Amino acid sequence: MIGLGESYFSAYALFLGANNFQMGVLTSLPPLIAGLSQFKTLRLMKLVPSRRKLVCLGVFFQALSFFPIVLVYYFNQIRIEIYIALVIFYFTSNAIIGPVWNSWMGDLVRVSQRGIYFGRRNRIITLGTFLSMVLAGLILKYSVSRNLEYQGFIVIFGLAFVARIWSLYNLFIKYDPPYKIPEPSPNGFLIFIRGLYKKNSNLLILYMSFVNFAVFISAAYFTPIMLKEYHFNYLVYTLIVGGAALTKFLTSSFWGEICDKLGARQVLTTCGFLITFTTVPWLFSQNPWVLFLAQCYTGFVWAGYELSTFTFLLDTTEAEERAELSSYLNILTSTGGFLGGMCGALMFVHRSNTGPREYFLVLFASIVMRFVAFALVGWRLKEVRVLGQIKTSEVYFKASGFKSAMGLTSKLVVFAKRRKQV
Repeated sequence: MIGLGESYFSAYALFLGANNFQMGVLTSLPPLIAGLSQFKTLRLMKLVPSRRKLVCLGVFFQALSFFPIVLVYYFNQIRIEIYIALVIFYFTSNAIIGPVWNSWMGDLVRVSQRGIYFGRRNRIITLGTFLSMVLAGLILKYSVSRNLEYQGFIVIFGLAFVARIWSLYNLFIKYDPPYKIPEPSPNGFLIFIRGLYKKNSNLLILYMSFVNFAVFISAAYFTPIMLKEYHFNYLVYTLIVGGAALTKFLTSSFWGEICDKLGARQVLTTCGFLITFTTVPWLFSQNPWVLFLAQCYTGFVWAGYELSTFTFLLDTTEAEERAELSSYLNILTSTGGFLGGMCGALMFVHRSNTGPREYFLVLFASIVMRFVAFALVGWRLKEVRVLGQIKTSEVYFKASGFKSAMGLTSKLVVFAKRRKQV
């Protein structure tokens, strides 16, 4: 669904005629509304006690949103505004049940297996995302060559709908263990905010919110840069964007093993620092191959960051508080993303024509703020599940892939061997 659907939301917005300011709003506002919706998550869990049924309900409504998204093309003058509203509904349908899913998975997966399990899970997801993105890119390239670009979007969004319905079926047949629903605290969020610097889990949420702020300053503009500024076709655009999914697939199990052996904190701080540099190549090159390699590096680093933050959150929270803290996480990270996105969008206000200089400013601002986030908050995190010791320089060396290339101990390729039964 992601590769065929939401990966092309920005491209579809450009097709509908969105300007750079509207692109900024499209990227930042839906996650904000989706995040704020999670204030109601615990109340929904009271209304629908089964976590499985509640997750399936959200997935069903998200799948349905593809139909009006396709039809918004016919609304002419106000179609961008309607499209943004529909994308808000799409993300909110999924986000409001996100903490429920986190709680559900936290009970199903054993602590000692979390890194490996979610590493393998992320590998499968990213492989599917990459292959579906390539398929969507080929469909759109063919459609444009036949002057049927809109019909191409109908096809890929239709396939995304089918994929989401298939995932709904698989969620519906999954086991839902008994669970005691926590009582929502009327002042829980205020208490959480007051303790941001006092608990490890709260500090992680603060750090992720700062990172989201930094990333969203420039997040909306990679698609316009490639499709409008550099005039790449959809296939080249797809391959560049898909580079991140490809390396996520190749390295998810590597990061999962490191998390299980050494603890998530060391992976998190390593990747948190490396995230600072993922946007740097975009400042200096328009070469598609250079940008593809930059995206491969981006996928490698984000694979470690996403896996380690998720594992670290599970390690630092108790089962009964997990859903509530996951809600606060999404609320604050989406707020950070919105503020960052609007900062980027405001750089384009009153600019009917944009060029490399304006894009350079938002990219550079994003790089600076990523470093600030790491310097102020990221390094303060403390490990809670130390299973081994390794020097920081060794982590960077392993992360670079050199040992794997020399046939030594690191495993970047992901197909795990069966464990012997004891």
